[in-house]
Amino acid sequence: MHTKKYVPFLLIAALVLGVVAVWWLFSDDSLKQPDDGRGVAGEPIDVALGFYEEWLTEVQASSSDPFGKNIHNHQALSQELSDRLWSERESNPEALLDPILCQLEPPSGLRTLPIYEQEAAAKFLVMAAEKGKSGQSVVTLEKTGDLWRVVDITCGSAESDPNQGEFSFDREGFLLKNVPAPLNSEYWHLVFEEDGEMGYTAPLFLDDSSICVRGDAEAVCDQSQFVETDKVKVQGQMSEVGVEVKRIEF
Repeated sequence: MHTKKYVPFLLIAALVLGVVAVWWLFSDDSLKQPDDGRGVAGEPIDVALGFYEEWLTEVQASSSDPFGKNIHNHQALSQELSDRLWSERESNPEALLDPILCQLEPPSGLRTLPIYEQEAAAKFLVMAAEKGKSGQSVVTLEKTGDLWRVVDITCGSAESDPNQGEFSFDREGFLLKNVPAPLNSEYWHLVFEEDGEMGYTAPLFLDDSSICVRGDAEAVCDQSQFVETDKVKVQGQMSEVGVEVKRIEF
């Protein structure tokens, strides 16, 4: 008699547990696909460059228009970003600055520099292959499931003449040498904040023209005097591999 009373309860409990298990399985972000169905499988840098190379090919063809070819609606871009690009195009169709390449004239090719790469997020700089071009793209990607998609592209300042007191890289942060893979611990790195988020890294390349400033003293940098987690300001030129350091203020 008592056993029969508990059978419905056990069945209900089993059903509830089953529903919870299914909910947990499908609410796991690592198993979801992008809400808008966008994204491309592969390494994030390859996903970003795949889109950029298609865009550049159309821009280099003077009679072509990447918007006319619907490349702004690329599978590698989130729907929100595609919509934003189209809205900006409609509001300013005569804009001279390319919203993807961040260049006034099409470059001959592209080079990239990783800002950071995590399990489900990555950010890169995309610049013209030739030096002297006055623009660079900051490309942000997110991963959902097995797919990477570009969720934001912003234009930033690029390489400029350091003799004019301007640098393509000018950041405050902390020195770090003992860095995890895939970063190269052979070089010092600057860990800095970007858009309110700490954890961006940039490898530092120093030579005889790199000046270190400590108080009123200025001298060619001696890396043997660097201390991990020292707070510094680094100024230099961004290249495809890191920062060519011109000045470090301690």
